[in-house]
Formats: sequence, structure tokens, C-alpha cells
Amino acid sequence: MLKALRRLMATLTFLAVIAAGIKAAFEWVAQSGDDDHEVFADDDRETV
Repeated sequence: MLKALRRLMATLTFLAVIAAGIKAAFEWVAQSGDDDHEVFADDDRETV
């Protein structure tokens, strides 16, 4: 029982680390300043 509980905690910890890494990667991409990946253009951008 204790071994199963330890494995469950290790699995949950591993998944939390993976989720945090994915979240950090998305935040890094969002802060990169490159707006080419945006779907909609900014409202303040003038079109000629």
C-alpha cells in the first residue's frame, strides 16, 4: 500500500513538473515580442 502511494505521488509530481514546463514555454513564447503568431492584428496598427 505504501509503495503504491509513493508511486502515485511520484507520478503526480512528474505530471506537475511537465505541466509547469509547458506553461513556462507558452509564457516565454507570449513574451518573445514576435506578433506573427497572433490570429488578429492589433487595433492600433495602421493599414495603408
